[in-house]
Amino acid sequence: MRKALERRIQTGKLRQLPSLGTFTNDSTKHALPTGKVVDFSSNDYLGLAHSTTQHKLVQRTYNDLFAERPHDETEAPYATRAVLGATGSRLLSGDSGMFHDLESKLALLHRREAALLCNSGYDANLTMVSCLPCRIIVYDEYIHNSLHMGIRLWQQQSLTNSAADQQSTLRKQTFSFRHNNVEDLRSVLDSIVQDAPEIVILAESVYSMDGDVAPLHSLLDVALECNASVVVDEAHGLGVFGFRGLGVLSKEHQTLNSHPALLASIYTFGKAAGCHGAVICGSTILKSYLLNFGYPVIYSTSLPMHSLVSIDCAYDTMASTRGDSLRTHLFQLVQVFRSLLLSALNLHGASRTDLALSPSTSPIQALLIPGNATCAAICDTVHQLSRQQLRLYPIKSPTVPVGQERIRIVLHSHNCTSEVQWLVQLLTQALQSHGLLKTGPSSILAKL
Repeated sequence: MRKALERRIQTGKLRQLPSLGTFTNDSTKHALPTGKVVDFSSNDYLGLAHSTTQHKLVQRTYNDLFAERPHDETEAPYATRAVLGATGSRLLSGDSGMFHDLESKLALLHRREAALLCNSGYDANLTMVSCLPCRIIVYDEYIHNSLHMGIRLWQQQSLTNSAADQQSTLRKQTFSFRHNNVEDLRSVLDSIVQDAPEIVILAESVYSMDGDVAPLHSLLDVALECNASVVVDEAHGLGVFGFRGLGVLSKEHQTLNSHPALLASIYTFGKAAGCHGAVICGSTILKSYLLNFGYPVIYSTSLPMHSLVSIDCAYDTMASTRGDSLRTHLFQLVQVFRSLLLSALNLHGASRTDLALSPSTSPIQALLIPGNATCAAICDTVHQLSRQQLRLYPIKSPTVPVGQERIRIVLHSHNCTSEVQWLVQLLTQALQSHGLLKTGPSSILAKL
């Protein structure tokens, strides 16, 4: 272990908890700030995790479940008393009526036959992918680590050909296609033997490192033409995009949830929903299959009651007029940030051609600054200039490919315009101090 960590330190790839030190490899330590910290890093897009209003709603709803119990305990809707933990897996003591009610609600909202709650987005992706009954998986080259780990588990599972020798195993294959490139996906599918059965395509609706939105309609149409099924991870789409914030697959007059090529959609609650857990939405057959062959959900202790209440309340807020207002403000801030930073970059002129802002319209904005050390140094400088009130995080290799290191900037509905202006000012000053932008008077900074 020591040697592996030493190699990470030598190559500038060591991961550390932020509170334990800087992002550079020196020994300087940063104390945690005592004043207000401006959030431009978390995935709390709608601010629900920070919201006292949301917190009060969850607590009130949770308390109401147990405030007045009926004399006949058989009439109790979920449980006769509050419990801290679920006490077991769903298939043992960890199930409850509230699980079934919430899953029915989520299936209805996402326009699918059934839904299956999981402990996290990572668990949901492992559950879904690891037991896929297919011979071939085709995936976008930028899919999340949890999907890659699901593929690894899937590759270890034997797949018997029931039509032939029960003891023989069929060779599993994986193929990747260029990021968000539907034509390359078509080319990959065309290159696969035409009679190859059960092809599953893995994609995300919004990609966490670049913030770009996948062309899901075209992707699903190509899959249908090639007799393939699609699994879509909506981790960063839920709460932000679509009708009532229900994800990229959901639109007011045109929903992709009923597309015949869509096998499953996965929604994670640790981002815009501001809580924890995830749900896999699909057919009733899929749900039954996962409860029999999806080991992560079979063998994990289920979510506690308080988490179920938090998820229920999060959907109520995300799909309300309040949720619409939060999204409107959020995308206004996205426009402000992009306009100001692009103006600053164009005005000063970058000293490196590889310094660029990703073409994202989502709350996730990536400022590409290749090189682990340089990227980390910019984040440290911003932290110092802000007097420890603003912390940005470098995304270093191997999390992203070498040469694609970046600062991942996330905008939220709990941010305000003045905070975004301050962020751009600090970024510009930090880039100038490290020689990545030319110095000189700036009309942009003067306006800030």
